[in-house]
Amino acid sequence: MTGALAAPASLRAALLQEPASAPFQEVVPEQVGAVKRGLDYIAKMQNKQRGNVGFQAPLAFTALSGLAWMAGGSTPTRGPYASNVASALKFVLQCARGNTGYINEGSARLAGGSGMHGHGYALLFLSELYGMCGDMSDSIGDDSVREAIVRAVGVTERAQHSQGGWTYDPQPNGHEGSVTVTQVQALRAARNIGVSISQKVVERGVSYIKKSTNADGTIMYMLGQGSHSTYPLTAAGACVYAYYGLYDDPMGQKCMKALFDFIMGKRPGQNAHFDSYATFYAGQACFFMKRKEPKYWIEGYSRIRKQLLSTQQKNGAWTADGYEGSFGTPCATLILQIPFRILPIFQD
Repeated sequence: MTGALAAPASLRAALLQEPASAPFQEVVPEQVGAVKRGLDYIAKMQNKQRGNVGFQAPLAFTALSGLAWMAGGSTPTRGPYASNVASALKFVLQCARGNTGYINEGSARLAGGSGMHGHGYALLFLSELYGMCGDMSDSIGDDSVREAIVRAVGVTERAQHSQGGWTYDPQPNGHEGSVTVTQVQALRAARNIGVSISQKVVERGVSYIKKSTNADGTIMYMLGQGSHSTYPLTAAGACVYAYYGLYDDPMGQKCMKALFDFIMGKRPGQNAHFDSYATFYAGQACFFMKRKEPKYWIEGYSRIRKQLLSTQQKNGAWTADGYEGSFGTPCATLILQIPFRILPIFQD
């Protein structure tokens, strides 16, 4: 080949290189379609008379479903799922009736009730709805949404253990990680709409999450049980650090690095399956902690999204955790809608 026809060395080198990977997209077309199918599925599951989603732990699943519909822009008065959000609100407020402020179905936790998990998710739902819509009167009674929020915050504050965590019942007689994360996120959402939160509650909570962090960054199930640390609990713990605003905390960063290893499959021998609970908190942690390390969002969220898109059923549900998809589906659709940044809790 003559010099006139030969490509320059720099061009030949460029042509021989591996093709560049596609730039990260926060929202891809398949994601939008998956969300629509998932939201339609839980809408079909919703009880037309009572407004609840699911039979086991209906308060928790209804609150999560309401959040999922709201994450796409629907409220009780507008959007494609307006009637669904309104019905969910009606059910949650019915569960909030009474003088105690405890939001529950009236059933014990092991008899179909949601316990403090449900209380936390319900408080989060009401706080996010108030943040999107402002105050609105409850059409089925005389309690406003904000009043229900304030009473529920009081229950959560009084139920905090002296160590700083929460347990399954609204009493300060125990503590464990999976309930603690629900209360901390709910309190963060309530504080965001101007509800006063006890500084002592915050201080005890921060102390609890720090003491629950193992040397390798994983989170123990219960303070003093370091051997029982898993991917789901570490995901929840990373979110607690974020909800308390501890983005720069060295232990919080160690926890997030451990979580990232779980997400990327780099922690052999430990529980790293993608169940709904783990995915729900891992996706949020990747979003919140991206301010410290972009790869958590670009690589971590991409992997979570890929997993979610590959496990959705043809009917639109995510059913790996059982409950006929009434838990997995709202969790998955919420995580897939984080980049929409519509829910106040999902705004940078």
